[in-house]
Amino acid sequence: MKIVSIVIPTYNVEKYLRRCLDSLLYDSTVLKDIELIVVNDGSKDSSLEIAREYENKYPDTVVVIDKENGGHGSTINAGLKVATGKYFRVIDSDDWVNIDEFKDYVKALKKCDTDIVLTDYTEELIYSGEIKKHHYDELEYNKEYDLNTFDYASLGEDYFFMATSTYKTEKLRKANLHLDEKTFYVDMEYILLPYLEMDSMIALDFDIYRYFIGRLDQSINIQSYVKNRMHHDKVCKRILEFYKQIPDSNPKKEYIKNCLLILLNTHYIIYCKARLPEKETIKEMIEFDEFLKREEPTLYKALEKHDYIKWNRRFKFRYAQTKNSLLSRICDRRENRRKKEA
Repeated sequence: MKIVSIVIPTYNVEKYLRRCLDSLLYDSTVLKDIELIVVNDGSKDSSLEIAREYENKYPDTVVVIDKENGGHGSTINAGLKVATGKYFRVIDSDDWVNIDEFKDYVKALKKCDTDIVLTDYTEELIYSGEIKKHHYDELEYNKEYDLNTFDYASLGEDYFFMATSTYKTEKLRKANLHLDEKTFYVDMEYILLPYLEMDSMIALDFDIYRYFIGRLDQSINIQSYVKNRMHHDKVCKRILEFYKQIPDSNPKKEYIKNCLLILLNTHYIIYCKARLPEKETIKEMIEFDEFLKREEPTLYKALEKHDYIKWNRRFKFRYAQTKNSLLSRICDRRENRRKKEA
């Protein structure tokens, strides 16, 4: 059995795929322990040919799946079906891993038996040249945690990202994980939908993932959020329905609630801060706001800690897209002050 299966969702990334694969294959001592599953999602460039080249060169390590386009979630679904590793994680094909620490990470996984293994990651922002490292200051590294008794309040607004998480493969399968296909923004589905099956966790002090941010065609680009806002709406509603089915007695529900609030806040940001065309989108935002109030009034109320949501509700979102409005400036100042005080 391989120690870890790494799924590499691939779509039109001929400029970046070699960098990703080379970083994972850099140290030959780990090749017998890793499985790289490159899932070509209907690329129209030379991504598939590049992946096949690596499959031919490393037949015991690299597996290529070629499929019609189905979106990021579909590539993870396809990879999970064939994964043979004890552990499972996702590395996007325009990102890469830290070659200085990846070998030690794989060696550490051999000794692990927790359901979740967390590691750090670093964001590299293209246009500003800024580098940001994410470290879980709230956790004691190399300590095993019981997720049924964990103090989730200690995380604040932090959570376990896709880029930091390595899961036991058997737990993902036990959870019947299946992400929405042909849909953007399924990261939170990946993070939360299998979480009830996870019972233990450890954070290892390795900075593994290199997250490449700033490409104009990335789904996290604000223009993409605007264009694909109904995808985000779909994910919000799926996670909300999942949350509603969890008994209040389950200690993990508080963590899932906190993550859901972050997801919902992002949805309001898309509508209230992205300067969308007013006539087209205010109706959408009001409908979603009324839906949330009807379906989960506790979460609806909790979002009012964000002043821009509270005040936009009072004015029926009519000023949501008004650039540099007095209301927007006041809310932004209050929001920044709240974050500094937190």
